[in-house]
Amino acid sequence: MNLSDFPLFSSSMVKIYLYVGLTLLIAVVLDNLLRSFIKVPKNFDNRRARRIAAITKNMITVIVYVISAYVILTLLGINLAPLLASASIIGIILGIGARSIIEDFVTGFFLLSHDSIAIGDYVKIGETEGFVERIDSRTMTIKALDGSLHLIPNSQIKGLANFSRNKSNVLIDLPIKVNQDVTKIIKAADAALEQLKKDATYGAALYPGSKVDGIEDFRNPEMMILRITLITYPVQRWDVGRRYRLLIKKEFEKHKILFA
Repeated sequence: MNLSDFPLFSSSMVKIYLYVGLTLLIAVVLDNLLRSFIKVPKNFDNRRARRIAAITKNMITVIVYVISAYVILTLLGINLAPLLASASIIGIILGIGARSIIEDFVTGFFLLSHDSIAIGDYVKIGETEGFVERIDSRTMTIKALDGSLHLIPNSQIKGLANFSRNKSNVLIDLPIKVNQDVTKIIKAADAALEQLKKDATYGAALYPGSKVDGIEDFRNPEMMILRITLITYPVQRWDVGRRYRLLIKKEFEKHKILFA
C-alpha cells in the first residue's frame, strides 16, 4: 500500500487518522493509568524507593509507546519485516558496543531494588572504600576518607562490602612486654573500657558485648598481644577505636604498664 495513492481527506485516510488517533489516545490513557499505580507516600522520605519508582515509570512509558508505534505502523500498511531485520542487525552491532552500558543499567536497578546499598552507607568496592555519595542508573559515586570522589560504573561493582548494615567489630591488638602482671594489665584495660562506656561522646556508640578478650598471642619471648573487642556503629569504628587507645594508654601510664 502506498499512502500517496490516497487523497488527503478520502474515507481511507480518515479511517487511518481515526485509528492512529485512537491508538495514541489509548496509549496516553494506559500510560497514565499504569504510572498511577506506582506511588511513594509523600511522607515516606526514601530516596531509593523514589528512584526505583521513577525508573519503573519511565520503563512503562517506553514500553507503551513502542507498542503503540508498532500498531500505528501496522495500520499504515508499512511492511515491518525489512525494518525489523535492519533493526536486528543494528541491534546486534549496538549491543556489542553498548554491552557495558546495559550491564550498568541492570546492575544499578538490582542494587536499588534489593536495598543492598543506600546513600550514606560506608562501603568497600575492590580497592575503593568510602561513603556512598550518589547512586545513578549507570554509576555510583564513592567519597573516600581523604575527600576524593570515585566514580564507579555499576557493571564494575564486584565484591561489594557494606559496613553500614550490621554491627562492626573493632579488634585492638596491643603489644605488651611479657615480664609484667597479666592480671594488672587486664584490669587496666577493663578500666579504660568502662571509661569509654561512660564517655559523653562515644559511650552511646558502643554495643553490649564489647570486652577485653585477654592475651591473644605471644609473638616472641619478650612480647605478648592483648586483644580488646569493641562493638560499635560501622561509621564510628575509627573514632571509637582511637578514643579507647587514648584511654588505655593513660591507664597503662598510671599503672606503669609497658608496651613492647
